Amino acid sequence: MKAVNTSTTSSTTQRGQGVSVLKTYRGVPASEGIGIGSIRVYGYIDILSTIPSDCKAKDKSLEEAKLSRALSKYKDYLASLKRVLPPTDWELLDAYELMADALVNEAVEEVRSRGVCSELAIKAVYEKYSKMFRESGSELIALRESDLKSIASSLVELVSGERAQGATLIPGSVLVADELYPIDALKLARQGINGLVTRRGGVTSHVAVIARNNDIPYLIVPSINLDEILELEGKQAIVDSIEGKLIVNPSNDLIEAYSARLKCYKRLKEKAKRYAFLRATTIDHYSVDVLCNVGNVEEARIASTSGCDGIGLFRVEFLYMGNKPPSSDTLLNVFHRLAELFKDKPVTIRAPDLGADKPVPYIKLEEQNPFLGLRGVRLLLEYRDEILKPFLEAYLSVASRVNNLRLMLPMVSRVREVYEVAEIIERIGERLGVKDPSQRVSLGIMVETPAASMMLDKLAETSYVEFVSIGTNDLTQYVLAVDRTNARLSKFYSEFDPSVLRTIKITVDQAKRYGVEVEVCGEMASKQYAVPILVGLGVDGLSVNPPVVGLIKYTISKLEAKELKNRLVTRLLNLSESEEVLSEVKKYMSEKEIETI
Repeated sequence: MKAVNTSTTSSTTQRGQGVSVLKTYRGVPASEGIGIGSIRVYGYIDILSTIPSDCKAKDKSLEEAKLSRALSKYKDYLASLKRVLPPTDWELLDAYELMADALVNEAVEEVRSRGVCSELAIKAVYEKYSKMFRESGSELIALRESDLKSIASSLVELVSGERAQGATLIPGSVLVADELYPIDALKLARQGINGLVTRRGGVTSHVAVIARNNDIPYLIVPSINLDEILELEGKQAIVDSIEGKLIVNPSNDLIEAYSARLKCYKRLKEKAKRYAFLRATTIDHYSVDVLCNVGNVEEARIASTSGCDGIGLFRVEFLYMGNKPPSSDTLLNVFHRLAELFKDKPVTIRAPDLGADKPVPYIKLEEQNPFLGLRGVRLLLEYRDEILKPFLEAYLSVASRVNNLRLMLPMVSRVREVYEVAEIIERIGERLGVKDPSQRVSLGIMVETPAASMMLDKLAETSYVEFVSIGTNDLTQYVLAVDRTNARLSKFYSEFDPSVLRTIKITVDQAKRYGVEVEVCGEMASKQYAVPILVGLGVDGLSVNPPVVGLIKYTISKLEAKELKNRLVTRLLNLSESEEVLSEVKKYMSEKEIETI
């Protein structure tokens, strides 16, 4: 993420016969790109706040029936969205269905135990979990509150017949809102918006993911107030989510300049497509695997046709978001399908990374700071019987019969954690009749903590660790002691900070020393300006978002690995600020005539 401040600037410009005020808002880029269009303001009526607190059920069985019908209609609605949305968006819809099931089940209990009407029952369940999210101590978990509010509002609409949202969208608009529910982002993405701006949100929110998947420039502008949002309706605007700017009432010259820049941006994306199915090799013949990060089987299927060299990170957490962990059959089916999709290409399955920003209803965690609490492999070992062992049993059952699955442990911070998991793998393998189970499992770890980086030599010495993948999102957060989800701290968060680069260098050097393969799977790997740095540091693979596979391969093909290592990276590691690093990289890529976004 680029460092920005959330301030505004203004000046007066002449437009046609009138005078308008050009105003620039600074914000946090959540999905890179450039969008130009007329502003449409999108807002909600808070339908939950209109429900009277004394709403009683005249007939409990009738209220239960209303809840059941509402849930059925809501599921039909989600199914209708699936028919028109790409599979990359289905993970969110599946999660919403599971959350709606859980919400209605508890609402039914509210009706039975308290005798309240169905609307108030939904509101009570929403408020219970909303309070838990807000008090979690994590801004990332708090962002999930909007998912729950969206579901609760939709169910109340279906029960009561009221509508909670409005605004007619004109294709080509720049949408501005105080906040946006993810499910509405899915619908609006299909209607051809040119840009998206919200006052509230986060770079790791579902809305941000949807925007990135649909190539919609998205900017979060905390400094804009509600009154200002309403006044923006109909005004011309430019969303520059590369540099982090919303420009309202731009001059004609500025619009022309940005239009030209947008054409260059689109031309580069088209050029990059030609590189997607080529091997990523530098000018001096250093090959880099370009893998993909995916969150469900449908995304994996699409990734298998996008040119990626395999899956560098398959997130299984979507399987664990229901009222109980997934069944053995479910896990077996998913692992079989993944192995079949990629055949001779590697598929790295990360063990469930639960806790912190991914709480599940069947594990009650009350922590002051979830990101420093029970999460990742710590949680897996704490709940080994309920989660880890069933997962490993399904994984081993499939991995013992194919040759392309790899297992990765999340949030490792101690050598002991690897030994403990390895021992469990041995015991499960013996029970399943798998010969030399530890040899059948290609085991890797995520390096997301400074501890894992500093202790990588000891982790590599265990003989169990065959590869490591650097999760730059969390690693940056922990190295810099900055909450990556807090928009107010965005100017302090950067993967390009020299301290982060030095930590990555230590990790890569230690991995190479012990013959351990090293990849990067965080958002940094998908950023074009990071590619020269990571290649120069000597990584073996980059696991990226599927839409940028071609761009990353194009960039690698224009680089010279030895020169990067001996000149560029050495210079970068001696700098003091992330802005200096980015400036040097941009200068280098310009000198090499590498087109950039």
